[in-house]
This record gives sequence, C-alpha cells and structure tokens, in this order.
Amino acid sequence: MTMDSKAATLSYTDANGEHRVVLDKPSTSIGRSPSQGVVLPDPSVSRQHATILREGDEFVIVDQKSSYGTYVNGERVERATLRDGDMLQLGSLEASKLRFHSPAPEQADGRKPAGTVLLTSLHGLQRVDNTEKPAAHELGQLNWLLSAARQLNAGSAINDILTTLLQLTLQLTGVERGFVFLKEGEEMKLARGLTSDGTIVQEDSAVSRRAMQRAIDSERKFSISDTLTDNAASAWASVMANRIRSIYCIPLRKREAGNAATRLLGLLYLDSQIGPGHLSEVDHQLLDTISTEAAALLHNALLAEAEYRTRLVREELAIAAKIQSGLMSIDIPVLSYAVLDARSIPCLEIGGDFFNAVALDDCVCAGIADVSGKGVSAAIVGATVQGIIHAQLMSRVGLPAIASQLNQFLFSRSVGKYLTMVLVKLYLDGRVEYLNCGHIQPLVVRGSRIIRLEESNLIVGLLPGVSYTSAMCQLEPGDRLLLVTDGIVEAENPAGEPFGDGGLETIAPAANIDAILEHVARYHAPNPAQDDCTLLQVEYTGNAQAASGDAAKTKAETAVIAARA
Repeated sequence: MTMDSKAATLSYTDANGEHRVVLDKPSTSIGRSPSQGVVLPDPSVSRQHATILREGDEFVIVDQKSSYGTYVNGERVERATLRDGDMLQLGSLEASKLRFHSPAPEQADGRKPAGTVLLTSLHGLQRVDNTEKPAAHELGQLNWLLSAARQLNAGSAINDILTTLLQLTLQLTGVERGFVFLKEGEEMKLARGLTSDGTIVQEDSAVSRRAMQRAIDSERKFSISDTLTDNAASAWASVMANRIRSIYCIPLRKREAGNAATRLLGLLYLDSQIGPGHLSEVDHQLLDTISTEAAALLHNALLAEAEYRTRLVREELAIAAKIQSGLMSIDIPVLSYAVLDARSIPCLEIGGDFFNAVALDDCVCAGIADVSGKGVSAAIVGATVQGIIHAQLMSRVGLPAIASQLNQFLFSRSVGKYLTMVLVKLYLDGRVEYLNCGHIQPLVVRGSRIIRLEESNLIVGLLPGVSYTSAMCQLEPGDRLLLVTDGIVEAENPAGEPFGDGGLETIAPAANIDAILEHVARYHAPNPAQDDCTLLQVEYTGNAQAASGDAAKTKAETAVIAARA
C-alpha cells in the first residue's frame, strides 16, 4: 500500500510476516484482544495492553495497567514520549520487538531518505541498512531464520513450541534425533523427543547425560562435532555404547527482567550416530538464536499454563468449599430450655474445624472439633468425621463410645490425621455430660465468673485402643457453655504475642460469639488469620417445665409416626 512518508509508523514482525502500522489516528491501541488496533497474540500481552497517543507533534505510549508491563528500549514505563527508532516490547524483555519510526522528511530532490528495515523479533538479529544488499547465502540464512521465527511464534501450547523447536534444529543441524528436557525441581524430565523423519521418541536412555550436565554447569552450549577426535568424550560410556558421533546441548534459559541473571527452564539435546557434525560459525549462531527465542516463548507458555492450572485449582476449591459448606451446614435447634449459637471461619478457602448440634427428646447434643492441618485434606477428614458424629448422636450412642469408634476409624485408615474435640449433652435440668479429647478446655460463663471444665482425654486418632471417659457438671439458669478451637486462643498480634486463654476469659463474660470473633480479628490485624476459628455457645435458660412439655410432645409425635409405620 502507499505509505505517507510524513506519518509516524510502527513496524513489527509476527507469524504472518512483516507489518507497518500508520499512526495517523489520535490514538492506537495495542493488545491481545482482536478489537485492538495492533493485535499481538502473545500470552504475556494483556487484552488491552497499551495505547499510543498523538499529542501535537509528539507520540506518547501509555501502559493500560497491563499484567506484565510495557518496555521502551528495555526500560519499563507507565508513560513515555517516543523518539525515532525506539524499540517497544509488551509483556517482557523477551517479547516481540516493535519499532517506532518518526515522520521522515523528504530530501531536497524529493527522494525518500535511506532508512532501515526491521527484520524480526529474534535475539541476535540486527537492523540492516537497506542501501546495502546482503549476499545471496546470507539472505538465504536470513529468510530461513525469519521462517523459523514465524513457526515458533505460531505455537502457543508447550508441546507445539517444543515440537517446532526440534523440527527447526534438526533441519538446521542435520542430526538424527533431538530431545527437549524441562526442569522439574532439581531434575531434567523428558518433555519431547523427535527424530529427523518426524517420529516421536519416548525413550531418552541413549542420550549423553554427561554432555547435558556440561551444558547445565557451564550455562552455555556444549557441542562436540566428532566424538572420535575428542579423547574425553570418546571414553564416555553412553557415547561408546550408542556410537554417538556428534552432540549439541543448549540450555534453555530465561533472562530475568532488569538484571543479567538467567533462569534454567530446560535443555535442548541433539545428537547423531551417522557421522560428525558440519556446522559453520553462522549455523552455530542460528542455533543459539533459535534456542534463545524458543526459551522466551517457552517461558511465556509455562506462565500461561501455570496461570491456567492455578485458575482450575481456584475453581475446584470454590466448588469444594460450596460442597463442604452444604455437608457441614447445621440447623441450630430451637429449644425452650437452651439457646445455641455457633460460627466457623476457615483461614483458607476450606477448613478442618466443624461444630455439631442435635436435639433429642431429653437433651441437646453439641460438639466442636479441630482436624489437624488445614486446607483440602483437613476438610475431607472433617466432613467425614462430622457425618459420623452426627449419625451416632442421633442414634443415642454414648459419648465415650463415639470417641472410641472415631479413634479406631482414623487410626486404622492411616490417613495421617487426628482431631481434638469436645462433645456435650445438656439435659432438661441443667446437667451437662461432657467429653474432652485433647481440646481446649470448655468454659462455663456464670455472670462475671469463669469456670473451666478440666477433665480431658487423649487426642482422637493418634493411638490405637484408647479408652475415653466423660465427666459431669451442673449449669444454672443463665449460664453459658463456651467451646472454641485453637484459632481463637493462638491468634497472634503483629508482635507475635498470642491472644491466649487469658484474653478469651477476659472478654467472654461481656461478649457473644460475634463480638469474640471481631475482637480476635482486631487483635491479629493487619495480619491474616493463621488458623480456622470456630466457636459454639450453649446458654441454659432453665425453663424446665416448658422443656418437659417439649419432650412429651416429641415422644408423642414419635409414637404416632411409629404406629403409622
């Protein structure tokens, strides 16, 4: 198309070739979204990444709160005035390069001045003065490299990038096979293997691990054109056993933004059994350039995949939290002789604390428990155990028997989880049977006085064959029985001081459970909670006459249902 020589332009190269955008509008948007003026389909580029504004005779680039930043000549900017020849990169310093060109004045004779042509975004390529023609061989290498860049940039998934990298480097070197290893922890795991005829290779036992280690240790390419002339390599067991003649090992490293440090992502390994390698110095440079570009693309693809997996985990956790909330939802019974209230706040998406409440004809059963650990594993055990306790309370199983059965259940499953808990039964006349299994001592709040229920047993699920015993106490009308998990008393302020039993006893007489939770949240602020917080309160009102009527009514209804059955 006809290009206005007095208009500013933006030039870049992608998989579809070279592009030159005329900046003749007040603003030009750049991003990954198809609606943008300049579309860059790169995972590190935000959907609406940056905008180039025309302000009088100047052009200004403005970052649109992108995820990974906008760079001008290697410097990250929020806003910058553009000068002729400035290089723009969106998303990282390894991203494709866009070149800004100021309006070019015509020469006195009307001819346009000699300028420069932007070749590609690959590292190692230089701007070539268009007043000089490269030699035919160099032009062929350049065209091959441009084609390689387009093929690499066309891949988005990790396997696509690795397959293209192997195809290109096998073509360039003429060797028989290639492998790409990705770093997982401290090990190199085979990610892709390919032969020169396109066959996928799954086995890597024939590669030279010593050559790979040489490349990793030196942080640069390690190559042997002919192992027969290399006294050290010719004695390597893998080289001798597999008759390897030539080896090329290139670390795939990602340069960290803002400094010279690099991070190892993986390794490209190529070898041949047919004969020695015959790569020229230019071929070696091309191999290095392709590997560097592939490392940048691989880094972006790994980031995109990690982000995708993280999003899936979040979605699965949200579903799990919803399911757990449904499984653990308890309808607090309404009684004439007692008032129950409870709250549970997990410190993560889902937690291992839970409470329970079951009304029977002669008593109300309640409990609180804390499964060891946090997160999904604790939540799974918590949901299972809560269901068991609820069913056993409904079946009128004694409190010591419930603890014994739970202990055997958890220990025999070898799940590595245990729990502390308190179970209570409040009868119509105020008698309380309680069972404490390694949990924080329950509190009886009687006016301004605090009474601790000190009887306790071993933790549930830690040892086999444990016997459990319950204890009794008497509540008076107006007494409150308060149960909490350790997320309350172990909450720490910014100085690292725990809220403690003393803190709970100080505020319990004058505070309901919502006020206690609010007080603890203020105590550990601005730090987030480090453990689940659960509270259960049973207040005995002492309305025994009405309670007896409720019990008689419940028995009568049960008898009618049984008769109909």
